[in-house]
Amino acid sequence: MSWEHALGWLFAVVSGGLALGFFTGAWDKYRLSVRGLWIEAEIVRVEEDKDTDGDPRFYPVVAFTPPDGEPIEVKSLIGKPYPPERSSVADSKVSVRYDPAKPTRIEVPGYRGDGALTNLVVGLAMAGAAVAIAVGMLR
Repeated sequence: MSWEHALGWLFAVVSGGLALGFFTGAWDKYRLSVRGLWIEAEIVRVEEDKDTDGDPRFYPVVAFTPPDGEPIEVKSLIGKPYPPERSSVADSKVSVRYDPAKPTRIEVPGYRGDGALTNLVVGLAMAGAAVAIAVGMLR
């Protein structure tokens, strides 16, 4: 096998893996939008982290207690590149959408990532690329 074929198969596998990741993200977003419930939560703090480029990102941490459940504190998976105003954080109440089947899956208004349709389209594009590369390698 030549290095071109090995590289082609590597790209096919990586594209397929990325497609699976985007399909999973689309499914999670879809499930949250279909069966998610809104609940009043409190922003307990904002955590600072770095993105892949080393730039700061700020993630809200919210606390709420679902009906018939235990108190939950969860950090948003989506961050912003700037901190919220100090007055909007201290003891702030916010409505969050959570998945009753998995209460740690939340969506905080203002901290929404790509939607299910965007993830689905990108996943289809990546899957198409993986198939095209694999078919090219089999010729």
